[in-house]
Amino acid sequence: MKINVEITNRYGYNLAIHPYNHGVVPTSESAEIIGKVEGTGALSVERSESAIIDIPGMGSLLIQFMGEQKLSEYHDKFCEHPDEFDRCEQMVLIRYKTSELYWRFFSSESNADIALSVNDVGTVCLGKVSVGSVRQVALPELFVPPVFLVNPMAEMQGEAQQPE
Repeated sequence: MKINVEITNRYGYNLAIHPYNHGVVPTSESAEIIGKVEGTGALSVERSESAIIDIPGMGSLLIQFMGEQKLSEYHDKFCEHPDEFDRCEQMVLIRYKTSELYWRFFSSESNADIALSVNDVGTVCLGKVSVGSVRQVALPELFVPPVFLVNPMAEMQGEAQQPE
């Protein structure tokens, strides 16, 4: 199974699509270019693979087909009757800047399709999905566990100054 991504470029710059390349850093030679202002392109992403779309001046969009994995914090774990989104087996995560789309759909023999566009100011817009549904979620960019102190030296200095 794979997902097909259709991209329309309404931005004033060319976009570069970098397909999954088994962990090797993408190069400009391996990129498919989508022409500026009304250019179109497409890519397919297999399960457990990803693709990167470079948007000049804005950064990269990451498309990850994560298969049967779930972002558990975005599901109703204790619901007697989960909704359709919770029952879907397949997961795709689309990350751009500090926004994420979480796409879930049922497994099937046919491929799933999604349409994206980049508008004239570099904003990525969801057009449609052929199956399943999409939720906008917020994932942390960096997580610091609470067991780590922000400034451990200040804590040690505070202990040294306390009288016994």
